[in-house]
Amino acid sequence: MRYIGSKKDLVDFIYGPIREHNILGGTFCDIFTGTTVVAQFFKKKGFRVIANDIMKYSYVFARTYIGINETPSFSGLSSVIDKPNLKKVIQFLNSLPPKKGFMYQNYTFQGTTNSQFKRNYFSSENAQKIDAIRDTIQLWKDNRIISEDEFYVLLCSLLEAVPSVSNIAGTYGAFLKINDPRIFKRLLLRPPQLLCYGAGHECYNEDANQLIRRISCDILYLDPPYNTRQYAANYHILEAIAIWDKKIKNTKTGLIFWEDKKSRYCSKTECVSALEDLVANAKCKHILMSYNSEGIIPRDEIIRILSTRGNVMEYSKTYRRFKSHRRGLQNTLLKELLFYLKVTK
Repeated sequence: MRYIGSKKDLVDFIYGPIREHNILGGTFCDIFTGTTVVAQFFKKKGFRVIANDIMKYSYVFARTYIGINETPSFSGLSSVIDKPNLKKVIQFLNSLPPKKGFMYQNYTFQGTTNSQFKRNYFSSENAQKIDAIRDTIQLWKDNRIISEDEFYVLLCSLLEAVPSVSNIAGTYGAFLKINDPRIFKRLLLRPPQLLCYGAGHECYNEDANQLIRRISCDILYLDPPYNTRQYAANYHILEAIAIWDKKIKNTKTGLIFWEDKKSRYCSKTECVSALEDLVANAKCKHILMSYNSEGIIPRDEIIRILSTRGNVMEYSKTYRRFKSHRRGLQNTLLKELLFYLKVTK
């Protein structure tokens, strides 16, 4: 999945200070987990993981890849699917007949033809498939035919499939005026590759600055938003699918009601005080923080804040800018800044 601030290509770099200081295990807290790339990496390394994010779609990923440690049986679907298992359930969902529901009515050109705002995020066929699959998953959950773990696994599969058929440049902040080839692809769910080992992992769907007051860990990993682009607005369709309350604003892009998920880390006037509060209330042995060289919190401020808890070591790695459109700044090089400290204060 294309994602602002993704650490997919940086996990080895992030692991560097942990390896360098011979930290072999314990509890790793990824308190801004996003798509859970870093959290998954540390789960594979044998750490007990705490994963958190204020976005519901991120919580779905966390519940699937961090919280679950054995493949669900889906035994409650035996009356619907013969000898059900994850693969068969995914096949069943892929074969559902289309349904002109919430996604079709709000995010396709055909469904919004007579509306004030014409939207073109999905083809009619794919939006109807999303509607059919999402409604079915919710019905199964509400009727207790599937467990919560099974619900999150199936919802994760849907969320991961949606971007590959979305008519967007990189985020859902806008749809493309000219159809991208991906809009013509067929929506196809695939079984998530579950990480079935470890125990005691925890997943939260909360504001990081509130959660930090209730948890403790060995390594606190901080990867806050680094610019003013609010995730709740830029990934509003994924959030709408995750929440599925079918409530949106009458706007050009069909935004959800997202103000309660507005991040202080995306505000130039609030980001520094938010980081100060988070670091001051952290109960941990080590702090590891990723940030972008173009981030809105100045490097010197980050060092000042982290230094209140210990001696800061700094690392950097050059990488290519997140590209949100094909003619964008794809050749611009940035630096990923990485800060590490052992907590002594």
